[in-house]
Amino acid sequence: MTRSILPRHVALAALMLSGLAACANLQPAGLPHATPPASWSAPLPEADRTVELERWWASGSEPELASLIEDAQRVSPSVAAAQARIAQARAQQTQARAALLPQVSAVASGSRTSSPLYTPPLTQAQAGLQMNWELSLASLRGADRIEARAGLESAEAKWHDARILVAAEVAGLYHEARSCRTQLRLIRDDAASRAETERLTRLSLEAGMSAAPALATARSQLAETRSRLLQQEAACEADIKGLVALSGRDESALRATLEPALAREGQPQPFAISALPARTLAQRPDVRIAEREVLQAQARVMQAESARLPRLSLEGFIGRGHYVSGGVSSEGRTWTFGPLALSLPLFDGGRLAAQQAAAEADLDASLAAWRASVRQAVREVEEALLQLQASEQRWQESRKASEQAHVLLESNGRLLQQGMLSQLDFEEIQRQARAAELNASALDLERQRAWITLYRAMGGGFQPLASPSETNPAA
Repeated sequence: MTRSILPRHVALAALMLSGLAACANLQPAGLPHATPPASWSAPLPEADRTVELERWWASGSEPELASLIEDAQRVSPSVAAAQARIAQARAQQTQARAALLPQVSAVASGSRTSSPLYTPPLTQAQAGLQMNWELSLASLRGADRIEARAGLESAEAKWHDARILVAAEVAGLYHEARSCRTQLRLIRDDAASRAETERLTRLSLEAGMSAAPALATARSQLAETRSRLLQQEAACEADIKGLVALSGRDESALRATLEPALAREGQPQPFAISALPARTLAQRPDVRIAEREVLQAQARVMQAESARLPRLSLEGFIGRGHYVSGGVSSEGRTWTFGPLALSLPLFDGGRLAAQQAAAEADLDASLAAWRASVRQAVREVEEALLQLQASEQRWQESRKASEQAHVLLESNGRLLQQGMLSQLDFEEIQRQARAAELNASALDLERQRAWITLYRAMGGGFQPLASPSETNPAA
């Protein structure tokens, strides 16, 4: 009789499972489609040669910068935290896959019973495999797997975003240190010029050829320049300290490495920029994260819907048992099939309906956040392109102004040698030339920062891999 019961129970379980699967006819909506503009409004930078964005740091003439970025990314706490979130998301993905499989445990039990029903007392022991299997529509429809996969992809995008932020911060400090070094040299020269002006004015006053207010003015300007010099020295030291903190390197070794690197004139290497905004949006980690949050919200809606539908559970046991009663013992194979249960919630005071409404509201909020991230991404790229164009043009003009100031300086140097110009007037012309050079140096730093801003706005070379959830939302 037991041989016929088991097949009937298996057939019943299969019938109930197929009926439950037939209820899973709803599918997630999948990823929303981005609707960016057809092309950029701001002009793209012109360049004879460009490099790929993901290889930008390593492709230029700044190997020290590329090495600094690698070290900073390796010791960054934000990058390490993002890596930990990836490991957590992978564990959650494994849990979601395991939810579709039965749980099997090895069990052993023993008991001794004394009752009027058993005379003499009964001793029994058994050991075997216990199976538990519970299926819901959320599992059958893949909601748990979609949510876990989207969580993993979101964690990977956050890791890339953390690395991009670290790279941008290191590059910004690196170029700032170089600009600071140039400006420090010019301010030192300016302080020396102010000291010479103060000396000449004092001698002129002693000779009765200048007034006391002129000497007071010269001394005031000298003190102000020396104050600027002290401030600039502190700023340059702070840049080095910042690079030490970000990279985790020994300070003396870092200074030795940066000494020749900062002495060179930096020239940004243009990177390739797609003329299609949609392609750029696909490389933005924040947009990728927003998309994954939409997928997770859709999966939670599916889970809330499924919680209001039937749920199938099955238990079973197979093993061997040993029984002793009245000095007579026996043993043999034992198995249990069931209970096989199909449960359907009927009344819960509106709790499940409220959970579904909350999940749908969360989905609406995620969609709104995704659309906002697309608009913000387009805005940031457009603004970065405009900023880059303006900084490039201003830098070019400042270079022309600096060149003309040095031409004027050379011309007046000849007049000084011919005795047709005073040393005091020549010092003033020198300071004007240095001021033009200082302005060009500041605008060169602004140009470098504009490229870094565009690098971040373009997604920093992030290349997300296509996932099954994009091609098949039910995967």
